[in-house]
Amino acid sequence: MGKLLINSLAVNHEKINGDDYKNLIISAAQSLEDSKDEINDLNVFPVPDGDTGSNMSLTVGNAAKELIKAEGMTLDETAEKTAKAMLHGARGNSGVIISLLFRGIARALKNSFECDGVIWAEALRQGVEAAYDAVEHPAEGTILTVARKCAEAAEAASKERNDFEYVLDVAINAAESALEQTVLQNPVLQKAGVVDAGGMGWLVVMKAMHRCLKSGVVSTYVPSAAKSNLDTADFSAYSQSDFTFAFCTEFIIKKQLGVDSTDFKAYLDTMGDSLVMIDDGEIIKVHIHTNDPHGVLGEALKYGEYENVKVENMRTQHTNKLEVSSKTRVEPPKKYGFVAVASGKGLSQLLGELGVDRVVEGGQTMNPSCHELYKCVEEVNAKTVFILPNNKNIIMSAERVAEMTDKEIVVLPTKTVPQGISAMLGFDEGAEKDENKCAMMEMAGGVSTIQVTYAARNSNIDGLDIKEGEYLSLIDGALLSCDWNIENVVLEIGKRIKESGKSTVSIYYGCDVTQQNAQKVQELLINAVGDSDVQIDLYNGGQGVYYYIISAE
Repeated sequence: MGKLLINSLAVNHEKINGDDYKNLIISAAQSLEDSKDEINDLNVFPVPDGDTGSNMSLTVGNAAKELIKAEGMTLDETAEKTAKAMLHGARGNSGVIISLLFRGIARALKNSFECDGVIWAEALRQGVEAAYDAVEHPAEGTILTVARKCAEAAEAASKERNDFEYVLDVAINAAESALEQTVLQNPVLQKAGVVDAGGMGWLVVMKAMHRCLKSGVVSTYVPSAAKSNLDTADFSAYSQSDFTFAFCTEFIIKKQLGVDSTDFKAYLDTMGDSLVMIDDGEIIKVHIHTNDPHGVLGEALKYGEYENVKVENMRTQHTNKLEVSSKTRVEPPKKYGFVAVASGKGLSQLLGELGVDRVVEGGQTMNPSCHELYKCVEEVNAKTVFILPNNKNIIMSAERVAEMTDKEIVVLPTKTVPQGISAMLGFDEGAEKDENKCAMMEMAGGVSTIQVTYAARNSNIDGLDIKEGEYLSLIDGALLSCDWNIENVVLEIGKRIKESGKSTVSIYYGCDVTQQNAQKVQELLINAVGDSDVQIDLYNGGQGVYYYIISAE
């Protein structure tokens, strides 16, 4: 890592200009890059998704890369470029929040050629306001708390002495104190005995800026080598021979009173694959790949009347997709389009079959940036685009896309892929936007998601001792069990499903699991639930991080 002497900073610390601000940001980016693993390790849950540091590093790093290419900009131009680059590069909640902090700073620096202590205090205050405005339920003991205390101290310091370095120094001291208090303000952090990871990231940024200011030396930004892990689904990877069953068949029937759909589900199991069936007591919604759609639809009439039917030839669709990809789209935009985030070929393919236009490869440890989501939105030929983040750490990034496009964006705050799958089954092409949003989220809300992964480190959560490498199961984000034996983990999952009264269970196994082992887990779960009325199906999801994702509804 190289060093570069910045003379202007070494001479005058009372004010900064555009070149100074540029160097402060580049130094902050390198410091986050150097500290990202330490910040990641503050993740409370011992699952392999502690990516706060990585997300913040990539977000600020995107600004550093843009600034390195730019020369001779004024302070307000530099601040605006920084904010825009961070918005486009923002990943995860922590990345979005830090981008919002710098957006507020840019607003305060508008039309300013220099920044003194008073202006800097105002900039920090506006940064905090921008971040708080974007968070629906801000909590104490987070990066927001640390940034707020930092800004409050800066405002008081600016009244004592209008000096950029002095104000920044006081703000850092306040941020350090606030960060230490996060462990006491947040019960989850208190149990784990750690400070907030996002707050640590903000302190790293402030300290790096101060070091650069004080020494007149900026670190040369050298991001770690990493390939882009977020590509859209490539339909050319599939040949027509991949389609064992040619017709994607979807329909909704208004269920006859008192009819039991158990036999219908068993029948559908014999008629194709990629089956998803939901019976909510009033309607039955089905998605299936079959070579006999007429037979399937005829059988469905035994259980109720059709409300909606769609049958599409996937082989024809596949050919059309390949043709469209090589031509300029000239068709008029459709009313609604969909972008979803998922990891794994199987899950991505299923979402595509349910109507998702673009699937962004991502999820835990792989949060797509705002720009990557934006690119997919622009590629969808629709006036209104629904985004399904399918991960709680991607929702804020999805919400920022609305600021980057002229299209109408509707973010469905789905937190798991099973929620996203169920939401798509709730879509009605003839309904209005708001009606669809409500119906789709109602469908998603009926899903419980159980995830099986491994413990990334030793930990203790709610009195449960967790050892690095153990199997770990979570239900709707909360810890369920841990054990060295997968059978014991599946037994606990089965007990929870039985207690919940859920009747439709789908197991999606990951890329590190063989089909044989997945079938054994399916058999274990069937025995653990011990209820013949509960249908348990197995699919190859192909996802990373999680050995199994289990949907219960």
